[in-house]
Amino acid sequence: MSLEQVAAAVSIVFQGAANPNNTQQTQAEANQFLTQFQQSPSAWSICVSILQSSDAGITGFFASQTLRNKLKYDLNQLPGKESLEQLRQELIKMLLQFEMLKEGGSSLQIITQLSLCVAVLSIQLNWNTCIPDLMSSPGLSPRCLLLILKSISEESLRGSSSYKSSISSQFNLVADLCNSIIRSNDLDAPKAMDTLKSWVRYVDCGVQCMTVPGPSNTETLPNWLGNCLEILATPESGYFESAVDVVVEVLRKYESEDPRNVPLVMLLIPSLMSLTSPFTLHSHDEDKVLAYVRVFTEMGESFLSLLLDPKEMNQVMLVELVLKCASIPDKSTACITMNFWYRFVGGLEVLEPYDFRQRKVDYFYPLLMQLTDVCCSLLVLPEGVESKEDMDDDVKSNRSYTADTVEDCCRLLGGDAVIVQIGKRLQHICSSSSNPPWQQIEACLYAVKSISRYIPRSESAVIPHVMNMVNTFASNPTSQPSILRHTSASLIGSYSSWIGSNPTYLEPFFNYLLLNLRDPECSQASSAAVKHLCESCGPELSGPVVNLYDQLTGSGIEIQDELQILEGVCKLMSKMSYADAGLTLQRVMTPVGGQLEMAVGSGAGVTPKMVSGVVQRLTVICTHANPQRSSDQPNLVLSLMQQCWPMLTTFVERYGNDGNMSENISRLFKYALRNCKREFAPLLEPLMQLLAAVFDHTFQSPYLYCSAICITEFAGVQECSDKLYNLIVTQSQSVFKRFTNLEAFTNHPDVVEEYFYLLSRFIRYCPALLFKGGDLLCQTLKCAVVGLQVHHRDANKGVLSFLENSIEFGLSQSIGHEEREGLQNAIVNAGEDIVKGTLGALLGDTPLFFIDSGSASIAGVLYKLISLCPQLVVEWVKKTAKDCSTSLGPMAEGIEHEIIRILSQPPGQRNEFNRSIRKFNEKVWSARRQMSGSGRRS
Repeated sequence: MSLEQVAAAVSIVFQGAANPNNTQQTQAEANQFLTQFQQSPSAWSICVSILQSSDAGITGFFASQTLRNKLKYDLNQLPGKESLEQLRQELIKMLLQFEMLKEGGSSLQIITQLSLCVAVLSIQLNWNTCIPDLMSSPGLSPRCLLLILKSISEESLRGSSSYKSSISSQFNLVADLCNSIIRSNDLDAPKAMDTLKSWVRYVDCGVQCMTVPGPSNTETLPNWLGNCLEILATPESGYFESAVDVVVEVLRKYESEDPRNVPLVMLLIPSLMSLTSPFTLHSHDEDKVLAYVRVFTEMGESFLSLLLDPKEMNQVMLVELVLKCASIPDKSTACITMNFWYRFVGGLEVLEPYDFRQRKVDYFYPLLMQLTDVCCSLLVLPEGVESKEDMDDDVKSNRSYTADTVEDCCRLLGGDAVIVQIGKRLQHICSSSSNPPWQQIEACLYAVKSISRYIPRSESAVIPHVMNMVNTFASNPTSQPSILRHTSASLIGSYSSWIGSNPTYLEPFFNYLLLNLRDPECSQASSAAVKHLCESCGPELSGPVVNLYDQLTGSGIEIQDELQILEGVCKLMSKMSYADAGLTLQRVMTPVGGQLEMAVGSGAGVTPKMVSGVVQRLTVICTHANPQRSSDQPNLVLSLMQQCWPMLTTFVERYGNDGNMSENISRLFKYALRNCKREFAPLLEPLMQLLAAVFDHTFQSPYLYCSAICITEFAGVQECSDKLYNLIVTQSQSVFKRFTNLEAFTNHPDVVEEYFYLLSRFIRYCPALLFKGGDLLCQTLKCAVVGLQVHHRDANKGVLSFLENSIEFGLSQSIGHEEREGLQNAIVNAGEDIVKGTLGALLGDTPLFFIDSGSASIAGVLYKLISLCPQLVVEWVKKTAKDCSTSLGPMAEGIEHEIIRILSQPPGQRNEFNRSIRKFNEKVWSARRQMSGSGRRS
């Protein structure tokens, strides 16, 4: 590789298709060449040569970036410390060289990369005196020095403890340099502020650096921090926003909760509280207001422990200040305070003892009630927003955070107090004008909706007036903006329990919701409201709801909205008599049955959307239709499934190959099984035959999951055991037939996952049949070993779960003689492959997703295998370790001895074993890094 080749390849890659001579092949070849170049030892000298030539173009930038990465990851390619010292000197020279160029942006980018190189090198050399050394370097400009210092602070987190300590001790040196540049109004002052902010954020300098000795044995703020606070008091300064950033970093880092920070906090409070005057003075300047809101809000969060302290310190002043920030007209700025209110309310909630908590709540009560009013103001929509489509993401998120804050107030003050406060505001809005702005009303309704869980059904002071207002909207719905109707519908749903106790509102609200359902803007909220009303009200609602559902069927509303209402109808059935529930079910099934007949027929008009809708409607019925009945009355869902079974069988055969449809079909069967439980027995065998056949034909994983549900529900039924086992055998044969090589496993990771979870469930619920023979178990164990090689996290988890459960069953005290013999045969046949597969993962030859976590991991499999058959494991490890570790080259022997040592010992406590396996894996990766000459983990 030569400098010219690198330059040519860089030109091809960065010009790309803009150069007509660059084909896709030449670009790919150039990219591959540069990748290999970056990892090669020769890249060091070539990059230095490119930079020494003062190439300020793209080649120079590429060289500087490559050099930075090599300093991070490929340092072992250099011969010794002397070469690093030489490189350090070269980097300083190159920085000076590029500073002299007048190339604008490209030169500055290279200087930035070289500054990062110096920072990284200072860590690699453990260059503890880098700060004074750099400051005394002749010719290094303030701009370049500040870039290096900022890079050092950002990279210091990766340094050794001694390096971090030395860097921290030099904080004041850097701060004084930055302060002198800022004081001199130098052009580099913004860079100095940025560097200062970075050092405060990343360097753990301790609170002692934030104060200096003052007169009469007192402490005072250091010059740099005092200067920043002075700039905050004079926002006309050109460095105002940069100073805000620095002060905010100080506040975030030194919270009052740490007693060591209290002296600093006490020094900051007077200076920060004095900023209220310029805050008021510049209330017309949005940028300045935003800056002050950031400072005051951060101050409130940082000093939260003082606000909650029993000692009287006039804490109300700071809370008032944050409340003033929340009251500014710009809602996006005002909402910055919402995290403070969340933390403040949460802090008050957990105060102990209760008497002290209540005193504090009473102390801040007036401000919290004002906060409720402020939140209602913040909830007011901007002009021009009349529908959900008009709302941008900021408006949505701000309203959500604000509504959460109103809810937080309820947790502290009680829903009754907050609802009265909102009610007063709503009354004032309505009485102040004959035609009050609808946005103001909508904001109050939105607030009322958000606190519904804290309002009892018996509330009579505010909710009746709110409901009467919504009722007036119901009498003339088309004159209201869609967002107001959406909020009203949501409110009806949220207060369904209250409406259930006041049924006079039901009829007008139902008519209102019916009209809203035909508006796409309001249909989702309206359908959810209908469902909630069905959940909260009595069976007398069944007639109107079923009539509503009849009107909507085939009306073109979204399927999800229709399903919400159907769910409500089904939940009403649980409150009806058995006979009425049967009639209702028959009524709602009439259109569904017609669509099902259409779907399995060959007539025109059958669309994927219609087919999917049929399955989803049946699923809702099977999930939620559970009417009360006596023991001699048949299960209505079972009767429904029996009536539909011939059509469902045809339906599955016709549409079951589609991925989305297979999930919907399996979900239908799952909820039918869970609803009927063991009453589903008459259909169990036909279902299992259908699942086996359709899985064999389609190889879709949802059918395996549905089979697992069959096992869960019928595992304890003696007469079903053989049928369940036959299902496992049949589906296993389908798997073995398809999974003939690793590529087949890799192409179907979802099947790998669900198949082995299915086997795990069978082992948990009815293991006897699987373990008695041993042949099927042996095949599945060997199949699992191949599955370990699939690069898919969930598939890997499923395989490990099966292996752990299989081996763990052998450790059970309740295992019978036949089962133990079958397991032993399977382990003897497959155990060596299992050990080889798990070692391959630990040694980096196959994927390693779960080394020692949770209930399914490599460490878990090995631990249980050693507990089950320790002598066999030692024998297998000795056989396979050498083969598995060959990829580690000269380090293989040491790694081999280490794993044999770990696995030859009694496993002991699981936590200790996990630690041993993790440490071993770390050694393996350390060895691989040394071999590849790279710190990058593959």
